[in-house]
Amino acid sequence: MKIMMNVTDCIYDTSRFEDGEDALRFASEFGCDGLEVMHCIGGDEEFFAPDTVIGVHLRYFSEWLDLWNGDMESLKEEYGTLEKAREIYGGLDRESLIRYHEEDIARAVKKNPSYVVFHVSNVKTSDVYTYTCSHTDEEVIDAAAELINQLLDGKDYQFEFLMENLWWPGLTMTKPEMTKRLLDKVHYPKKGIMLDTGHLMHSNLELKTQEDAIDYILEMVEAHGNLRRYIRGIHLNQSITGDYVKNLVKNHKMPEDYEERFSDCYQHIFNIDCHLPFTTSRVRELVDAVKPEYLTHEMISMDREDHAEKLAKQAKALGAG
Repeated sequence: MKIMMNVTDCIYDTSRFEDGEDALRFASEFGCDGLEVMHCIGGDEEFFAPDTVIGVHLRYFSEWLDLWNGDMESLKEEYGTLEKAREIYGGLDRESLIRYHEEDIARAVKKNPSYVVFHVSNVKTSDVYTYTCSHTDEEVIDAAAELINQLLDGKDYQFEFLMENLWWPGLTMTKPEMTKRLLDKVHYPKKGIMLDTGHLMHSNLELKTQEDAIDYILEMVEAHGNLRRYIRGIHLNQSITGDYVKNLVKNHKMPEDYEERFSDCYQHIFNIDCHLPFTTSRVRELVDAVKPEYLTHEMISMDREDHAEKLAKQAKALGAG
């Protein structure tokens, strides 16, 4: 099993390190073999050399399905104007989405990663407040498979393509039949799943403790039967925020302006998906049950010291620190 630390190439993260080698030395203090890197707009693409990188997290749009479907009315409803949608996507057709992801994959290939991570999900800003989503799992999965096949068919990429679960419509890892639907529709032979433990926790608002979360995640993994073999990686983190979500849905005040709504949503997502370390030793039970090839300590941290503290806690829980 290869162990990674997540990091982005934005200055907020890179300013913590002298260079990519320093980031790797830092990560190795907590038992990591390398980095899982994500490119950000304006980020320093050259900061992390290929020999420090094991995985690349591809960029993503939280909401993209209406554009893929050519639903201009829904785009206007979400963004206020089609001009705003064009500004965000770089166009108003499928080609703009394909081009966006092709460029990101080309950027990832330069790092020679063992795997890349791709979100299979769709959520509008309004959905964040109401938890009443505009599209079904089937709609998101079918369209995502179309997009993925457009990107990967006929290519001779060497990386594993790992699809990540979220708690919005798409791949949630709560419905084995939906997981199978996605895997069946994606042609790429080196396909698999990146199981995000925090995201799976957010699909159950009744979790109260980390032990509850471990039980729930193990239940969902067990329910997948033979499909478990496709779980090639784990994004390991936890946040127990069901009460926050219940209060948000009950008392939400949704801004009408898209920019205000997006900014507000951004904070809500961080409050829901905190990316905290597991501290219960039972997390080892989860890792042993899945037997992933890749495990990423996926934390959100304020600075180098905060990141070190969180990595140390989770490494200790795993019995590695």
